[in-house]
Amino acid sequence: MARGGRAELKIDLREFDKSLEVLLHHVERGTKRATKAAAKEIFENSQKQVPKQSATLARSGYYEIRGYRRDFEAVIGYGGNGNPINPATGERASEYMVAVHEDLEAKHPNGKAKYLEDPVREYQQKFLTRAASIIRKEMR
Repeated sequence: MARGGRAELKIDLREFDKSLEVLLHHVERGTKRATKAAAKEIFENSQKQVPKQSATLARSGYYEIRGYRRDFEAVIGYGGNGNPINPATGERASEYMVAVHEDLEAKHPNGKAKYLEDPVREYQQKFLTRAASIIRKEMR
């Protein structure tokens, strides 16, 4: 309404704030789903590449999602799940997992070195595209 040569605009931002909260909730849920999907795919690809002479190392693999609301992280690793003992060597998976991962000269009948690093690097290229797609679906 105009008064003495100036105009006033009154805006009630309560509805806007509610809409923004709903939007943020969908983005948060989508981000968590995208993080879970990434961890699952990376872990599955890592399981295909991890050396399986005794399968102890593969059995020690795990992934989990940590965080709350806007801060999520995927933890993917080996040497977990009770940290099983290799029946052939008597060693726990955590005692040799790094050496197996890093030794590029070692020959494995099935599997390879860099069994975790390579799947992470491969997924990095597609994470943002996949995350955006999952978040868009969440917002529908």
